[in-house]
Amino acid sequence: MKLAFLKFFKSETFLSIVLIFLATVITHGLSIPSLGYYHDDWYLLWSGAARGAESIIPLFSTDRPFMGVLYSYSYRLLGDTLLNWHLYALLWRFLGGLAFFWITRLLWPRQKYITTLMAVLFIVYPGFLSQPNANTKQNHLIGFASALFSIALMLQALKIRSAGWKTACIALSALLTANYLFIYEYMIGFEGTRLALLGYALFQDGIRGWLSLAKEMLKRWWPYPLVTAGFLYWRIFVFDSSRNATNVSRLAEDYLGNLRYMSIRLAIDTFKDFLNTSIFAWFVKPYHVISSAEYSELGKAVFVALGALFLIWIFSFIFRKNWGDRYQEDSLPNLSRDFLLLGAFITICAVLPVVLSGRGVDLTDAYKSYGLHPISGVVMIIAGILLSFQPRLRQIALFSLLFIAVTTHSLNADRWEKFWKYERETWWQLTWRAPDIQDDTLVLAYFMDGYRLQQDYEIWGPANLIYRPGLAEAPAIQAEVLTIETAYDIMRGEVRSNFVRDIPITRDFRNLLLISLPTDNSCAHIIDGSLPIYSESENLLVQQIGAYSRIDRIVPTGQAPLPSSAIFGAEPAHGWCYSYQKASLARQVGDWEQIGRLYDQVRTENLKPGDQSEWIPFFEGLVNLGREDEARKMVKQEFKGRERLRYPLCRSLVNDPGYPPGYGYNYEKIRQILCDS
Repeated sequence: MKLAFLKFFKSETFLSIVLIFLATVITHGLSIPSLGYYHDDWYLLWSGAARGAESIIPLFSTDRPFMGVLYSYSYRLLGDTLLNWHLYALLWRFLGGLAFFWITRLLWPRQKYITTLMAVLFIVYPGFLSQPNANTKQNHLIGFASALFSIALMLQALKIRSAGWKTACIALSALLTANYLFIYEYMIGFEGTRLALLGYALFQDGIRGWLSLAKEMLKRWWPYPLVTAGFLYWRIFVFDSSRNATNVSRLAEDYLGNLRYMSIRLAIDTFKDFLNTSIFAWFVKPYHVISSAEYSELGKAVFVALGALFLIWIFSFIFRKNWGDRYQEDSLPNLSRDFLLLGAFITICAVLPVVLSGRGVDLTDAYKSYGLHPISGVVMIIAGILLSFQPRLRQIALFSLLFIAVTTHSLNADRWEKFWKYERETWWQLTWRAPDIQDDTLVLAYFMDGYRLQQDYEIWGPANLIYRPGLAEAPAIQAEVLTIETAYDIMRGEVRSNFVRDIPITRDFRNLLLISLPTDNSCAHIIDGSLPIYSESENLLVQQIGAYSRIDRIVPTGQAPLPSSAIFGAEPAHGWCYSYQKASLARQVGDWEQIGRLYDQVRTENLKPGDQSEWIPFFEGLVNLGREDEARKMVKQEFKGRERLRYPLCRSLVNDPGYPPGYGYNYEKIRQILCDS
């Protein structure tokens, strides 16, 4: 037993698994310490924390109820801790790679080098870029890996002679089939993959003739269509989905109502998504992320990619030294053909159900997940193309694709890291600025272009986790994203009620509190509608509704909450933004002495803003304290020539802002120094 164990650790299979694991860690794991929670993560985190893990189950009752059950148990296991979700998603990415490796080794046992590198290509494929959104996307990774393990177990059953083990493999395979179908119905194309690989495996075993092959396939295949038919019966005739994309009846009505158009769309979009996943994914998104990357980010990404290539080169060297011929050139023409035909069929099977449901692969959106489940077919296509090249060109092309893919993932992770940095620091800064926020406040956070929040729960989720961390049936603090439509709701003072899945939401647009992050160098700006101050880079839509932001929704007294470090990480250093937020809080209550002390402190520590508009509270404090010479010097040094900064404020200062006498705001002197100089 011990000898066999040691022998395995010296085997080529073990070395290949180590390479696949290291490729997973290098490509997707190095960035984990800097990644966070995003998008749909927030309503799940809030529901789990405020209503308990069992509340996650009904969240998905309207479209994918089994996923709610799975998600609920995952939450029980992983909790709110950010690192847990990212490691969990990384594990499932690795397991998916192992399942694909298992499949290829069962089908092509003599092609050990090729199948190992195919598994590495599987791991680094750049058409799925939402791995950093780990909390939400672990469901996709679980469903994907389940489908692959189901196929691997089916193929393994063909090799097993023991009736007991064969039955166990088939039963587990059928169970995993049900698992992935009930998680994500659009992955049903894997059943086409199953049929194709089963037929190919039986053909390899010597079964010839279409009739004989069909009979043998039916004998091995019958449990799986039974499972699929059971799922489809439940989905079509029993379950009523309220989402258009997952409601079979509504989709059928769309097709029957305009069959000609829908059929043409289906054919064209399937072909487009086939090209998107198989060819364009290796170049379109890489071009975008590489062309927009900063030099420092690009340098780091290249270093990471070269590290991955070095490991693959070591593996190639060890393989050639210990196991000889890597490619077996005499068998490559037939193998290339098989890879191309199988890969094309599998990729089409993967994208067809997605297109059928009215969705598609979008290479410009790193949040979308429809580029995940076609990976198996895509890798076979790429392998087929590469094997048709001459040996030297083949190796160059392979290493080039690997380099492009790993570089893309590294740069993509940088973008997600920045997004989390902006989110995380905004919420920490809000706690510095606002000791508390009144219930029924409508918080609206508007970030810079490229990092905009997409849904309201990306705001009320973290806001309530910070300010109302106890048990609750609905969020006490509400939120909305700023669009042209919601801007009109704000101006009209609308009150709207609806549900986010099963979470009741009531938005009172009269209670707006506007937060802006205009640039990557700015602090979070909490807009005071009575006298709004805008960055030079502020979006005009923010300026349009800034006057409606009610600073009195902030409770300026009491102990500020401490965000959970498991979710929001450690508190950022108390640099410029801390002083700016504290000065803004002091301005809200007219504590000009405190602002004076903060100003002296930032000058002593030589702290400076990345956004010059953040000097304004300090400028106001200096004037109101009678330190007019210092205020004039600030205008000369910090505001001279910045008309886009001064104009909105000076326009507001034409009239007395109406602060009470005890507030101590010398608006005439402020206007004179700022606007007339």
